Amino acid sequence: MKKKELWILILIAAGALIALVVLNRNTPAESSGTKVAIQHGNTIVQEFDPNVDAIYTVDGDTGGLQVEVKDGKWRVINEKCPNHICASMGWASVDDPIPITCLPNNIIIYPEESAAQ
Repeated sequence: MKKKELWILILIAAGALIALVVLNRNTPAESSGTKVAIQHGNTIVQEFDPNVDAIYTVDGDTGGLQVEVKDGKWRVINEKCPNHICASMGWASVDDPIPITCLPNNIIIYPEESAAQ
């Protein structure tokens, strides 16, 4: 193997190593420790890890709702409000810019990281 070929292989290996480090640092919520908050009024009434499947029940102004968490995403189910808009918003994740909002219940569900931004 010639010296020039050896340097090309070293550069390719270094580039691959740098790419792995960058990709590993930008993994989803499972390694970032992001928590999701359920806020009623001005108070956070529940926090959860989006990577732990569960169902959370919170009380709101018109009776409350349930939040289903599955595979790093969450959605509203079984809400007690007149229009059911929050349930029709579907699944949300850490990457979604818009929080799930239930105005009749005065509840907002959002990644806590996005609140600081």
